[in-house]
Amino acid sequence: MFWVNFLHIYQPPTQTEEIVRKVTEECYKKLVAMLKNQPQGKITLNISAVLTEHLNRYGYADVIEDLGWLAEKGQIEFTGSAMYHPILPLIPEGEVIRQIELNTKINKRHFGEVYEPRGFFPPEMCYSFDVAKVAAKLGFSWIIVDEISFQGRLGIAEDDIIYQIEGLENFSVFFKERPYSAGLTYGKYPNASSFIKALGGKLDKYCYLLTGTDGEIYGHHRPGQEGLLEEIFARGEPETCTISDLLLKFNRREKVMPLPSSWSTWEDEMAQGIPYPQWLYPGHEIHQLQWRLTNLAIETVARASPGSTGYRKARQLLDEGLHSCQFWWASCRPSWDTQMVEVGAKRLYDAIQSIPDLPEGEAVKARELFGSLVEKVRQWQESGKAKALKQKYLEEHKEVTSELTFGGS
Repeated sequence: MFWVNFLHIYQPPTQTEEIVRKVTEECYKKLVAMLKNQPQGKITLNISAVLTEHLNRYGYADVIEDLGWLAEKGQIEFTGSAMYHPILPLIPEGEVIRQIELNTKINKRHFGEVYEPRGFFPPEMCYSFDVAKVAAKLGFSWIIVDEISFQGRLGIAEDDIIYQIEGLENFSVFFKERPYSAGLTYGKYPNASSFIKALGGKLDKYCYLLTGTDGEIYGHHRPGQEGLLEEIFARGEPETCTISDLLLKFNRREKVMPLPSSWSTWEDEMAQGIPYPQWLYPGHEIHQLQWRLTNLAIETVARASPGSTGYRKARQLLDEGLHSCQFWWASCRPSWDTQMVEVGAKRLYDAIQSIPDLPEGEAVKARELFGSLVEKVRQWQESGKAKALKQKYLEEHKEVTSELTFGGS
């Protein structure tokens, strides 16, 4: 068995310096040091370029340099993604392309030529065929999604086949396995022995295990869990490799048509046709207001002249304002944070307000939308509705055993 451990590291554009420093010291620096100490260990890594810029801004150029060095050594395979971590299936194609190209440009600026990703990670593994088409058009050769995208159920995808997306020439899709990934996320394996024991007979098969998690579970969310990786790398069992390595190790190919989904979507939600529940849930009043404000910001900036005063500021605020966290923290599935919601909404509102000569009607519409959103968030908090929705979600989804907070939402 080969273990492919995909890690995603990210901090939103609205994240505080304090939290970025805390997560870097507790996680990113430890991961780098551990990989340098265990040269046989391999991972596939997505680092969103917004985090790369945070690291550079706050004096962690050494972390960037070390990640680049590990990539040169072949221990890290970088993936492409979207600059500010938006939910790609929910925004216009032009914005999707812009976010992906920005991510590549900024990461290449910091990492140099070693940043040449073959694969693509859609933020939160929010997948649609349209997103796959864009990734293929931009030169990527594979995409990683959650296994629930395979027929809407868990445990169906085979672990010795390379799947390719029907309708896209030679474009592969890798299905991230859910149960072991959840075990890692929720601290189920305190050491290498417990992880290997959980693998059981799978360890002796010619197959692969592709786990996918936030990288922040190693050291930040789960203090000391980076030791699990170090133990496994040191003993060489299971053997680790990158996602692209699998293309050479496994010959069987099969065409599939993945379903719209995310790595947080459950089978009951898939059955109801709700592929992105944490970011757009039917009847969710706050999500509805958030997307009305988001779409207004996109439309307003799109109509503005790129050469006009204030456009550059508005464009930057919109790029940042599309980040996924504000929707996630509004969802109550199970996450809830009033500040994260309001700060994200303020980015979008400020983007609209930055447009020069904004018609009074649009200014009023934006102001009313923003005010309604903030008022609704506070109502949910004060009335206890948010708490009740969180509790209902956790009761219906027992697999979610705890919440991850602070860095790496």
